[in-house]
Amino acid sequence: MAGVLLPWVRVSPAHEGPVISIYHSGMGSGLELPHGLVLVPTVLLLSALSLAGYRYRRGELVVGAVGALAVGWFIQSWQGTFIAGPGTWVTLAGCLFLTAVAAIGLYRRRKRVKSTA
Repeated sequence: MAGVLLPWVRVSPAHEGPVISIYHSGMGSGLELPHGLVLVPTVLLLSALSLAGYRYRRGELVVGAVGALAVGWFIQSWQGTFIAGPGTWVTLAGCLFLTAVAAIGLYRRRKRVKSTA
């Protein structure tokens, strides 16, 4: 969730020439974007369920994978004068980590079920 609080869009350091003084949504934080508005409630819901003792590995896997794809698309859409900022990369790392943890959990559960059968 830390990635949502960081800027998602910034001026490219490789850009030569004047920078147009335009403020894009996401230059302040990812909460200005639809991605942030969807990400925060999803993280809060998964955290609350996890604290309550429920582990929905399939749900975590879907959220992580879809989040990684959405953030990847966002990164690709910003080329030229403006590029993806640090919040985008932190969010992508979080989505990939969530996907990996959920996939490992599903694999271990499947392996445990097969060994008891």
